[in-house]
Amino acid sequence: MPKLRRPNAADLVSWRKRQLLGRALADAGDVGETLDLPCGDGRYWSVLKDMGVASLVAAEVSKGMLDVASGNRLSSNFPEKLLLTSVFDVDLEDSSVDFAACIDFYQHLQGAEEQEKLLFEFARVSRGYLALSASTGRRTEMQFTQSGFNIEQVYDLWPLLSTWRLYLLRKRH
Repeated sequence: MPKLRRPNAADLVSWRKRQLLGRALADAGDVGETLDLPCGDGRYWSVLKDMGVASLVAAEVSKGMLDVASGNRLSSNFPEKLLLTSVFDVDLEDSSVDFAACIDFYQHLQGAEEQEKLLFEFARVSRGYLALSASTGRRTEMQFTQSGFNIEQVYDLWPLLSTWRLYLLRKRH
């Protein structure tokens, strides 16, 4: 009989992030075309599928990571499309997705200029919502509004214990 592994702190954090993404999707309502960028290994795909996302474009800047993600597909058509692209120049048409997820990436960008460039690119490809994780901060929230988004909801990872948040942003039209 295999020995069960005890959950660790990383497992708990991952579970909580999935839970918050599910809430953001529920609050966004019925979403059609969805973008996961960067998709990494596909760790959030089960949440997207469970919440009713029918059409998913999973995108990554790294060919190696996209190959890993390809091996983790939930079915032959989920995600529907794997896309090798940059977060600063997404290979999609304007207003082509209803919902985009950008989780655990924003904090890796090199300063405000890259953050704003990413936000403007998501505003370009989105016609609806962006779920983006970031540490709390007035400057961060100002960047969201300056880039064409309204903050619809804020979900704290661990209220009072962590500065990590998932923001549900809605594109202003």
